[in-house]
Amino acid sequence: MIDPAKISGRLLQHPALQGVVVKSLIRNGTRQQVAEIQHDDDTAYLKCYLGTYAAQRHEAACARLRQAADIMSVENQVVRPLLELADCHTLIMSPAPGLPMRDACVTADTQRRLAIVRRAGEWLACLITAREQRPFFAWKWHQKLVEFASMFQSDETVDATLVGQHLVHMEQVTRRLHVRKVCHGVSHGDFHSENIFVAEDGDRLILTGIDMETAEPIPVVKDLARMLVWLQIDAEPGSDRVSGINRPLFNSLCAPHGPVAAADRLALHFHIGEMLLEFYLRRGARVPEIRRKMSLAIEHWMSSCAAILRDCQGVD
Repeated sequence: MIDPAKISGRLLQHPALQGVVVKSLIRNGTRQQVAEIQHDDDTAYLKCYLGTYAAQRHEAACARLRQAADIMSVENQVVRPLLELADCHTLIMSPAPGLPMRDACVTADTQRRLAIVRRAGEWLACLITAREQRPFFAWKWHQKLVEFASMFQSDETVDATLVGQHLVHMEQVTRRLHVRKVCHGVSHGDFHSENIFVAEDGDRLILTGIDMETAEPIPVVKDLARMLVWLQIDAEPGSDRVSGINRPLFNSLCAPHGPVAAADRLALHFHIGEMLLEFYLRRGARVPEIRRKMSLAIEHWMSSCAAILRDCQGVD
């Protein structure tokens, strides 16, 4: 944990925060501070948005939590906003019950793990109430990925040949996919196994989402891809994969979203490839084991490109 004293003293002097006790500072970054606090004699979480777009992010997060609370079901929940302070870009939220999904999956047996993953897919499907077809601007995503990869050119621990080959395959998918229409919806925006909490209620699994900011439609498959890559970090070794991802995990997460159209399947493959490379480069620099796992996933992702492009010929 980070020293609680690092949280802004000026923030705690806000009239609405008098009496708040900071129990621990969980995140202390340039874009946000997150703290566990004692608020009105109960545990809660304080999130202070920082940086150039702090006001916009705070507004979007508050709006999204209120919107999501109105549409979610008994078993699919989001944390509740308890106090919204626009003047200091701060949000106080209820705690999410249970364990982070990543922790729950690591300790579960195979059958239980797949049940949790399927429930995560159901949670996301419940969240996205309105879906519409919009153009997928693949070249925009591709250019950002190329620029991101260039930042690691001097890193001698990076397999430059692997990265180069991967970008070539990404370009092939980009050319096929650009401006094709794929399903968009107002989704989570950062859907991964540390932003979903799992609690047990008898035979039921209650899932609660945190860290929601996206208030504009995004490709639904982008959130699916993010979760799949996070799950692959902890997946058991195996050759039965789809787009580089463990097949049972892939099928369990995607099943609640029904049959996937050709363009959406290709966009899912694209975003998985994008995030595999991001994890390989950035997170792999800090954790060598992640780089090793992402390297294997990237190799399978590339080997499956030809078949997926062939199966998605209807995108042309």
